[in-house]
Amino acid sequence: MWRNISLRHRLNLMFAALLLLWLAADIGRIFANAGPRVQAEAHSASRLTQEFVEVALAGLRDAPKPHEAVVGLVSSLQFLRHVRVGLGERTLASAIAAPSDSRAEAPEWFRALVRAPVGVAAIPVVLGGRRLDSIVIVSDPSDEVDEVWVQARDEVAGGSALALAVLIATGVFVRRSLQPLGVAGAALARLEAGDFGARAQTSGSPEFVDICARINRLAEALMSLSAANRQLIERVLDAHDEERKAIAHELHDELGPHLFALRANAAMLASRLSNGAGAGAAETAVSIRDQVEALQCQNRRILANLRPAALEELGLAAALRALAEQWRRAEPDVALVLTAAAGIDELGRRASLTVYRFVQEALTNAFRHSGARRIEAKLSYEPRTPSVAPGDPALAGLRIRIADDGRGISGEAGAGMGLSGMRERVKALGGEFAVRASPDGGAIVEARFGLRE
Repeated sequence: MWRNISLRHRLNLMFAALLLLWLAADIGRIFANAGPRVQAEAHSASRLTQEFVEVALAGLRDAPKPHEAVVGLVSSLQFLRHVRVGLGERTLASAIAAPSDSRAEAPEWFRALVRAPVGVAAIPVVLGGRRLDSIVIVSDPSDEVDEVWVQARDEVAGGSALALAVLIATGVFVRRSLQPLGVAGAALARLEAGDFGARAQTSGSPEFVDICARINRLAEALMSLSAANRQLIERVLDAHDEERKAIAHELHDELGPHLFALRANAAMLASRLSNGAGAGAAETAVSIRDQVEALQCQNRRILANLRPAALEELGLAAALRALAEQWRRAEPDVALVLTAAAGIDELGRRASLTVYRFVQEALTNAFRHSGARRIEAKLSYEPRTPSVAPGDPALAGLRIRIADDGRGISGEAGAGMGLSGMRERVKALGGEFAVRASPDGGAIVEARFGLRE
């Protein structure tokens, strides 16, 4: 549990524990000294009162009315602190020692804790050789216990207020002192999300400033590496596309004419051998012609996959519509809905090819592997959110979403469905790639540029 508590709360708890220990120690000191203090004060007051009474009695020996003088002396001692004085037998002590409940300040548990004993002294009154009575002096620690209680209560209240003030002050100090850690954490979170332009701008102690400086240097290094990686991927993709283009030219310029010539000669041969004894040879020539025609169809399909002519001649939107129409003819039982924003025709050559390849690969996966009855491809622009800037400004805010109602994407199917190539193409332009299961069943393949979920 302690590991899950933040550093700020740990420091606050530590300061609170130290203050509570200090406050408990102070209270313990007061309680420990309360008993001896009360006893010493009561004993001192009782002793002084006895000495005073003995001296006063010595002065009353020659009084004309000794008994009245003694009564007056006892009456004058009724307002002394810590002692009670009465005239009578020693048994009078229990009657004069009980304090009034209305005067008591300390609670009973505190009085029991102090345990101050009541001292009783009886001084006989002998005047003119005759004993009149006894002056009973009872030490009453109630007043001193109340004083100790009030002092302890005030010290506890003052100490609690001081502890609370110190705790609040240390909490504010710790929060402000650790604030740079929050700034550094936020910068690291942005770096983790791929925003390598994030910087930790803060001030404070030299340690935090040094940490933030190191984070900023890390961000600069990551930005440089990301830019270098993007350039490398772009060069690889460009080389790949150039290789496709070169192969397409080879197929078109070299293999295409030969196939055409073979087909024409086979057709001519079939025509010449269609009469007489050459009927069998004519059938062979027709078979050759059909095979060559099939090769030409395959050649045209390979050429379209290697380098879509519609993309260069008509633009991205028209090329996507042609691609969709091609799939509708090939798979008439599957409903394909294509929606493309008009702004996609403003994309550059590399971005247009990337978008086209992405849609082409996603549709191929959906038609071949999902078993879907409906496929929806949507290219739309949305208000962009703070994110990594795409390589092509015209891509900012573009979301490409291909969803189907098929069986979804399993782990085995996902490995060989071209997802890695799609992801790399999207990342090369500063976008984000995602593939997930649809809530209604099926799969969703998505590319986002300058957008966050």
